[in-house]
Amino acid sequence: MKLSLYQESRIGGRSYNQDRQVIAHSREAVMLVVADGMGGHLQGEVAAQITIDLMSELFYQQATPSLSHPNRFLVNAISSTHQAILDYAADHRLPEIPSTTVVAAIIQQGVLHWCHVGDSRLYLLDGKQGMRLRSRDHSQVQRLIDQGKLTEEGARTHPERNKIYNCLGATTDPDIDIGEKQLLQPGCSVLLCTDGLWSQISDTEMEKVFIGRAVGQVMPALMNVAERRAGSNGDNLSAVAVTLLDDAAELAGKPDTLDTLVTPPRYAGRQILDPNLELMHQEILGSKPG
Repeated sequence: MKLSLYQESRIGGRSYNQDRQVIAHSREAVMLVVADGMGGHLQGEVAAQITIDLMSELFYQQATPSLSHPNRFLVNAISSTHQAILDYAADHRLPEIPSTTVVAAIIQQGVLHWCHVGDSRLYLLDGKQGMRLRSRDHSQVQRLIDQGKLTEEGARTHPERNKIYNCLGATTDPDIDIGEKQLLQPGCSVLLCTDGLWSQISDTEMEKVFIGRAVGQVMPALMNVAERRAGSNGDNLSAVAVTLLDDAAELAGKPDTLDTLVTPPRYAGRQILDPNLELMHQEILGSKPG
């Protein structure tokens, strides 16, 4: 599988970044994950980091080199992540359980499999036909839109636009939205992003800029536009994106591309208790590490 890649996270107008994202791959499968941590100071960052670490670990354990049941893998991995967040909060006696959104995708054998919880989005954009798919947010404003009580434009400024009803780390189990499988062909782009990006870019704009272009040609400018529009009070904005390339494409010397048959998979060991997370929960508790 040959792909053009893009991955970036920006702090925006915030004092710290609670977003996390990853691209992982085996010889026959690629996984994309984006998590947008929520809550008080650094707590959301803990939940998002656990999500990325554990889902990466599970992918490298099970994609050998392909996944037997990609949808089942995603549901089980997201469920395991939710429990890991609860366990981490209990083990470290955190005053609140950290929480996060998650959107995750597997590309394998020319098919896109995906799931999400919350309002981080997945877009499937065809290089010729435009937008084929956009995930539906688990948010209060999306419910109003579905009921015909609010327009997409009105949702951009609605006072409850940041309120979601489904996440990892809640006291109830998450409702994991399983997307319909999609066949891919060269020229298709898959974008996963947090609301810091999509809230500033309309569907029409998103569709237009991807026609005839790969992610590397589109995403840096798209991130710049979103960051500029959001201004000094803008949210963190993060994205991972891939464009499927023809098997005959020549990648030698081209940056930000991947040939899964050539590039060795990167091992992702479990990092849930790495020093960064230990520092995070010490700060949450208001004590000094040491």
